[in-house]
Amino acid sequence: MDPKPNNPTYQQSASAAQLKAGFAALRFEGPLEKDFRESYSQESLIRGRLSGMIALILLLGVTCLSFLLGGDEDLSINRTRLAVLLPILLGALIVFYHPALQRFYMPTATLAVSVFGLVSCYNGIQAAMDGKSYLVAGLVLIIIYPCLFLGMFFNRAASLAVMLVVAFLGMGLFMGLDVNTLFYGTAILAAAAIIGAHACYNLEHAHRVNFLETRMLNELAERDGLTGLYNRRIFDDYIQRLWRQASREEVPLAIIFVDIDFFKLYNDLYGHQAGDDCLKRVAEAMLRTAKRPFDFCARYGGEEFVIVLYGPPRDYAESLPEKIRRDVAALEIAHTGSEVANNVTVSVGVAIALPGGGRSLAGAIQMADEALYEAKAKGRNRIVFKDADLVEVQTGNFRISRNSQRYS
Repeated sequence: MDPKPNNPTYQQSASAAQLKAGFAALRFEGPLEKDFRESYSQESLIRGRLSGMIALILLLGVTCLSFLLGGDEDLSINRTRLAVLLPILLGALIVFYHPALQRFYMPTATLAVSVFGLVSCYNGIQAAMDGKSYLVAGLVLIIIYPCLFLGMFFNRAASLAVMLVVAFLGMGLFMGLDVNTLFYGTAILAAAAIIGAHACYNLEHAHRVNFLETRMLNELAERDGLTGLYNRRIFDDYIQRLWRQASREEVPLAIIFVDIDFFKLYNDLYGHQAGDDCLKRVAEAMLRTAKRPFDFCARYGGEEFVIVLYGPPRDYAESLPEKIRRDVAALEIAHTGSEVANNVTVSVGVAIALPGGGRSLAGAIQMADEALYEAKAKGRNRIVFKDADLVEVQTGNFRISRNSQRYS
């Protein structure tokens, strides 16, 4: 359940939206499906290794017992096991364990189960025609195996199960197996397929729920608890990665600091609950502006927010801050203590920087910070732009001056 159902910023979570909408067809919307399949395949690989080793032990054990206890009529079945099934299983295990081949886990497991099933169908029918119908029971295990032990997706496992049941029925008709034995065996295998498919569906559904809930918990750890925006820690990490990528691709970054004017006075006049509500509404207005891929919005601290634009066109980088300023004013949150308006306003500082050429990330952030300070010093409710590639950053006393006014 979404822990912040009434917070619009939390409702942006694709994981929470998907969990709320449900997924009866075992499929997520958008990139979530790709992420889940990659995660599930990695989990399935671990299960597949163990299941493959168990299958190898069972195959060798059954073959040895058959050599010791069986008659001459079992020799052809044992030869098939050793000549066909054993190499297939060993090859699958190589794929499961070799780092360069592990991405082929799902198709390899599908091929191995298909070969095992088809060979077992033939051997089981042949044995049943010789009066040894107990071998048909081995097919039940092969049908259930991919559904429960290999971590296959439901659609793939269910398709395999249906294919093996149909193959048994078709082979039995073609080879002339007694009708009663054939249909009795088919009914048993069909029941196994239904049970296995049902269990596989529930298992994958549970994994999908766990995947979404885990992502939601991770998202909550990355979010500011009040506004739902990303927190300062995530901002510090993410902007470093954006800076490196922008340096490689030689595109600029726009760093936009937004500070609510006279917020301390607002809290004094209206109380902290009203202050929290004000922060939420301003955060919501800002979040609506950061819609492009890689654009990033975070709460920087207190009543200060930051937006990072990746590779923005110049006109967009200049028009977006003005839109933020207008959108916040349009909220019409009454603020009788403000010296610039009768409602809540914001001051905005913008720095546009092209990574590289001696320009550092710290310098670009400081330039945006200084631009915000200048906007407040010049009367607030305004925007100051600085091009970090044209203006020399001076590390001086402006922070000392700013800290004295920061919450005023």
